[in-house]
Amino acid sequence: MIKIVTSFILLISISVYSQDFEGKIEYKLSYYQTDSKAIIDSPEIIKFLGGTSTFITKKGFYKQITNSQYMAFQLYDPKENRLYMKSKIDSDTLFYIVASKIKNTKFEYEIIKNADTILGHVCDKLSVRDSVGKQDYYFANDLKVSPEYFQNFTAFNKNKITDIMKSVFLRVDYYFIDFIARMEATAIIETKENNEEFLLPPYKILLEK
Repeated sequence: MIKIVTSFILLISISVYSQDFEGKIEYKLSYYQTDSKAIIDSPEIIKFLGGTSTFITKKGFYKQITNSQYMAFQLYDPKENRLYMKSKIDSDTLFYIVASKIKNTKFEYEIIKNADTILGHVCDKLSVRDSVGKQDYYFANDLKVSPEYFQNFTAFNKNKITDIMKSVFLRVDYYFIDFIARMEATAIIETKENNEEFLLPPYKILLEK
């Protein structure tokens, strides 16, 4: 279960761009039963995985803050090519991965044009199948991100997926054996972000995962 949760949360962060999108996106997280698509209204799941998330980005840097007990904080530094992670459970420990150490894997994909409209933005859908499972990304072509920022982020195929979308996603559905996790934008705020927004948080222990 922990492996599934870790993959889900890390996929969220990689999947979360003319001029690159700069600002914040607020998301709501929902969970559904795989067989019936019924909403899983479990306080324990929401507490552990989160119910809301804030994504902040600027020139390849991004930070994601989720009201999750398991992984509350993530920050990607494109200059270091490191993704930092921190949870409320281990609040004194800051973990990181070097994004080029996990290599690209094979995947198949399909793009469906004009699949949905989210917050007034017409979205295409990118369906990806890989060794983790299936993911559906809904992205708006007017919210750009440069793939150059992530060309060495081979972990979880982020470099290749970003190169396909060239945009920030407004919704993503992750399909697991027991449940479907959905993260959908509830607000898009385009604003200039301070560089201080992307500083590392306080920590006592730094560990590479």
